[in-house]
Amino acid sequence: MENISEFDLNIALRRWLERLGQSPQVKAENLKELESHVRDSVVQLQTKGLSSEESFLVATHRVGSAEKLEPEFAKVNRNPLNMIIHGLILIFFSFGCLLLWTMLHFPQMMVVATKGMALPAFTRFVMGCGSFLAVSPLLATVYCVYVWVRKSNAKNSWMGFFATTMAVLVLLTLPTLIAVLLPMIAFMHQLVSK
Repeated sequence: MENISEFDLNIALRRWLERLGQSPQVKAENLKELESHVRDSVVQLQTKGLSSEESFLVATHRVGSAEKLEPEFAKVNRNPLNMIIHGLILIFFSFGCLLLWTMLHFPQMMVVATKGMALPAFTRFVMGCGSFLAVSPLLATVYCVYVWVRKSNAKNSWMGFFATTMAVLVLLTLPTLIAVLLPMIAFMHQLVSK
């Protein structure tokens, strides 16, 4: 004889909700709403003569699978604050790159002020690459547009974007500062040696 286990609606519902809760798009309040909806459907179906197990299967089938629910909850649960913070970081990053680009014009102004002082080779190289300072903000803008228009925002936290842009800004700042300081040091050395 087979040992048939009794169906427990609460355990089955908890497992179903746990599977749905693994999705980053489904929030706790969404799970409570789904639980209430499934429980109401189960009660209604049981009044029509279905067993609790049959009622549960029909009710969860009507609600939909996790694959169908995730995109819907992703649309509902979009976080506008995340999009705003991405935009603010983009503005700060772009302003930082603009400031570095402006700093690269100081050595050229120093050449004019000193009437033909030769710039160090590193400074000339970095000044020649100055137009590439526009590439980083353009790439950051493309990423932000992607975050803003995509259907779901799973795992697109602003913290990773902030860390990346600040690291790039530091890496761009170091050679720029060296390129700006080298002509100043050379000019001061010329003043001392005269």
